[in-house]
Amino acid sequence: MENSQAGLSHYLSGLFLKDRSVSKRVFNLVIGLVLIWGFTTNYLTVVYFPTEWINSINPWVILIGFLVFSTLGFLIMFRYEAPLYSFLGYNILTLSVGLLLNLALQEFSYSEIVTAIQYTATITLLMIITATLMPNLFIHFGKVLAVITGWILVIELSWLVIFGHSHETIHWIVAACMCGYIGYFWATASKYGDTLDQAIDFGGMLYMEIINLFLRILQLISKK
Repeated sequence: MENSQAGLSHYLSGLFLKDRSVSKRVFNLVIGLVLIWGFTTNYLTVVYFPTEWINSINPWVILIGFLVFSTLGFLIMFRYEAPLYSFLGYNILTLSVGLLLNLALQEFSYSEIVTAIQYTATITLLMIITATLMPNLFIHFGKVLAVITGWILVIELSWLVIFGHSHETIHWIVAACMCGYIGYFWATASKYGDTLDQAIDFGGMLYMEIINLFLRILQLISKK
């Protein structure tokens, strides 16, 4: 009995605490499961977490908390090359995003949210298909996307400080960048990813780009 328990413990330790190579089919499956887990966590957080408690907190406190915990989640994901730690970091990230969504989605109607989800899902699928067919195109644009995203974030922060709100053009540019990043991360994962830990990491990066795309599309829909 003790040998059996020790064997099970050793197996689980090797499975989740040590990174290992997996087939491309398993790699892509893990990415898909990671995304489903994250979106399900967000749905449960938005639907069942008490909005009264969220509304009683200063929005800046929630925003700062989101930045702190999402950064912590990313650091844990990429600092440790172990699937269990990466998944722990991913859960911290998705929970912090879920709480932020709980606050942010209150100003939008149900139909706007559903429409944004439909657009986001369709665009994400199209970008994944395109990146699968033309991976090198997206990989070569990685540095360009980073530069554009960096500059547009600086511009948006400056606009927020000066005018108190973002601009529709900025939402369009960021949405386009997120589309590019979805294709970039999928192409990079397909070409270079081959371990369980990397699948979770790439799933986390795709998750953030999809969430960002969803929020930008939601902003654009609400302004029509």
